[in-house]
Amino acid sequence: MSYSRNTQFKPKKLTLAVWLSLSLGQVFATAQAESQLSTVIVEDSNLQGHSNMLQVKDDTIHTESISAKKIEKKQAANLAQAIADEPGVNVSVECSMCGVKRIMLNGLKGEHTTLMINGVPNSSIVEGFYGFDAIPMAGVSVIEISRGAGPSLIAPEAIGGVVNVVTNKPREDKLMIDLSQGNQGYHKYQLSGTKVSKDGNTALAVSAQSDNIDQYDQDNNWVNESPALTNQSFNAHVWHKINSNNRIEVQVTDQSSEIFGGPVIGSPLASSRMDARTQSASASPSFVGDSVDNRPDLNTTTARDFLENIQSTKQAITAKWYSDVSDDVQVRLTASHVDSEMDAIYEPTTYKSDQSLSLLDARADYFLNKAHIFTIGTDLKVDKMRSSSTGASNPANDAYDLQTNGFYIRDTWTPDTNWELASAIRVDNINVDFVDQNRTFEETLIAPRFHLKYNHNFNWTSRLSAGIGYRVPLQFFEADHGILDDGFAVDVDKLEKSQNINYALNFTDDVMLFETTFSWAKVDNLAFIDTDLATPTLVNSNKSGQVMHADMIGSYQINGHWSVGAGIEAFQYDKAYRDTFGVIPVEERIKLMADYEGHGWQGNITFTGVGSRNYSDYSNAGYDDHYNQAGGVSSKGKSSPSFFTIDTRIAKNINKNWQVYAGVNNLTDYTQTAEGDSPLFFDGDTAGSGDWDVGHIWGPLRGRMVYAGTKLKF
Repeated sequence: MSYSRNTQFKPKKLTLAVWLSLSLGQVFATAQAESQLSTVIVEDSNLQGHSNMLQVKDDTIHTESISAKKIEKKQAANLAQAIADEPGVNVSVECSMCGVKRIMLNGLKGEHTTLMINGVPNSSIVEGFYGFDAIPMAGVSVIEISRGAGPSLIAPEAIGGVVNVVTNKPREDKLMIDLSQGNQGYHKYQLSGTKVSKDGNTALAVSAQSDNIDQYDQDNNWVNESPALTNQSFNAHVWHKINSNNRIEVQVTDQSSEIFGGPVIGSPLASSRMDARTQSASASPSFVGDSVDNRPDLNTTTARDFLENIQSTKQAITAKWYSDVSDDVQVRLTASHVDSEMDAIYEPTTYKSDQSLSLLDARADYFLNKAHIFTIGTDLKVDKMRSSSTGASNPANDAYDLQTNGFYIRDTWTPDTNWELASAIRVDNINVDFVDQNRTFEETLIAPRFHLKYNHNFNWTSRLSAGIGYRVPLQFFEADHGILDDGFAVDVDKLEKSQNINYALNFTDDVMLFETTFSWAKVDNLAFIDTDLATPTLVNSNKSGQVMHADMIGSYQINGHWSVGAGIEAFQYDKAYRDTFGVIPVEERIKLMADYEGHGWQGNITFTGVGSRNYSDYSNAGYDDHYNQAGGVSSKGKSSPSFFTIDTRIAKNINKNWQVYAGVNNLTDYTQTAEGDSPLFFDGDTAGSGDWDVGHIWGPLRGRMVYAGTKLKF
C-alpha cells in the first residue's frame, strides 16, 4: 500500500466537534440513566485486550492508563516515547541540538508536570527536561496519567498533572528478554524477571535496559536535527510480608544517560566525540553564505560552536512500610532519596549540577464506616542543588536549598453505588534559600481539591475535579535549558499558583469505548525569562495565564480480531500564557488507529495529524521573525503547515515463548527539514552572521526508522 502526504489536512475544523462532544455525551448519558449501578472497570472489557486506545482506571480521580501491551506496540524505549501523542499529552521537543523534551499535560508547560515512580514524586529538576528520555520501559506494567491539579496527595506541585510509572509486581516466576535493532543506529535490549518465594511472602522483580539511537542529519549539513541518545538502567524491587499485618517493599534504581548533539561525528567538523569536546569554540561561528541552508564555514567555525553534550546519572532508593493496625486503620510510611548529577557542554560553556532530593511521608487511612474513608498524613521534602559553570561572562548562580513541610487530610465519601466524592486539603510551608544570591523566601499555602465520580448507569461515568495547585520556580533550566553566554540569574519571589477544573465522561460496553474530557486552568505569577535585563533572569510575571483543552476519543471492536479507534483534541491558550512559550505548542491533533490480533499475529497502525499554527500568536517564540539567512533574508514564513505521520508494527508468535516482530516509525519519512524548514534560523531581520539559533521547531525532526526484534518469555 502506498502513502502520500495530504497537504489539505485541516484539523482546525475539528475544534467545534470537540466542544460539542461534551454536551452530546452528557445527553446520551442522561438518556440511559438507571436506578441501580455497577462499578465500571474499563480494563476488564474485551475491547481493551485488542485496542490501541487508553484505558480508564476505576478510581474517583480521572486516571488514564497506558498498558504494557500498548507500550510494546509503540516500540517505546523510554517514557517520552510511551506517552507521546496520548490525549492531553504533548511531548514538546525544544532543541534540535540536545533534543530536550518537556511533557505538557492539558496544554500546561513541562515544568507544571510531576513525575512519580510507583506513586512517589522523587524526580529531580533535571528529569523534567532530559529525564523522560532516560526512564526505561523494561519492567513497567502501566503508566498512569492524571491530568489537572492535585491528583496525588503527596504531589502538591502537579499544576498540570501527574505521570506515574508503575513497575511490575510479581505474581509468579517469569523471565523476559526483548532484543531489537534498526536503522539510525537504533537498538533496544531489555531484560526483566520476577521471582516469588514458595510461601508467597517474598517477591523480587529486576529489570535492565540498554538503548541507543544515533544522530540524525536530514539535510547533510554536518549539524544534526536530532541528537544521539544512549541510556543504561537497572532496577530492583523487593516485597516482603513480615506477618499478616505488616508488609515492606524496597526499590533501588540506577540510571545513566548521554545526549550528544550538534556536530555530526564523521563529518569534517569532528572525527569523534572526544574530538568535538576538545576543540575550542571560535570567536565568530558562521555558515557559508550566512545561510542555515548551507554548511558551517570551516574557516570560522569549529565543532564546539554547535556541541551540546549532556551526561546525567540518577541513583534512587525508596522504601515503604504498610501496617494494618486494626480492621479499620492502615498506616503507611514512605521514605525516598535520589541523587542526580548532570555534566553538560553547551557550545562554549559548561554546566555541572548535583542535586539530592529526600522525601518522607507518613499517613493513616481510617475506614470510619461503609460510606467514609478518612486519610490524614504529613510529609517532608528536602531538595538541595549545587551548580558550577565555565565559559560564560557570568557564572551559574542557581544553587538552592528547598524544604517543604506538608500536612493533608482527605475524606472519601461513598453514599451509595452511584456517587463517590473525595475532598482533600493540603497545607504546605515552603522555604527556599537561593544560596548563591543570598536571597530567601517563605510562604504557607492552603490548597483544597475535590474529585467527584458519578455512575449514570452501567455504561456511563462522569468525573469532575477542581482544585488549587502551586509550584516553586527554582531554576533557570525549568524555563530554558542550557546556559547562555551572558550567564543567567533567578529572581523569583512568588509561587506559581493555579486553579483547575476538569470534567470527563466515559462510556464502555463489550465492543465500544468512548471518552470526552474538558479542562480549564489559570496560573498566577507565571515564571518566565526576562531577556531585557543585563543578565537573562527568571522572574515572575504580574499576569495570569489561562489554558483550555478538550478531547474526544473512541474505539470499536469490529469482531474478535479487529478494532479501530479515533481521537480529536484541541488546546487553547490565552495571550499571557502564549507569551511564555519559546517553542510553539500543538493546538489541534487527530489520531486514527487500527489493531489486529488473531491466529498468532498482532498488528497495529496509527495515523497522527497535527494542525497548522500561526507564528504571530506566539510573540515570545518569535517564529515570524526567523530567517534562513542573516540580515532578514529568506523568511521562514508566517505559519507552520499541517502534517501527519504514520507508525505501524506487526508481530508473530512462533510459539508460546517466542515472538518476532518488525515495525516502522514515521512511515512516510516526514520531517520539517525535508520540507525545507531547518530548525536552525537567524533571529531577527538585523541578525548578523553569528546570530543563529536552534529552536525553530514545529514538526518531526527524525525521519523513518525501521526496526525488527525478537522477544522470549519463560
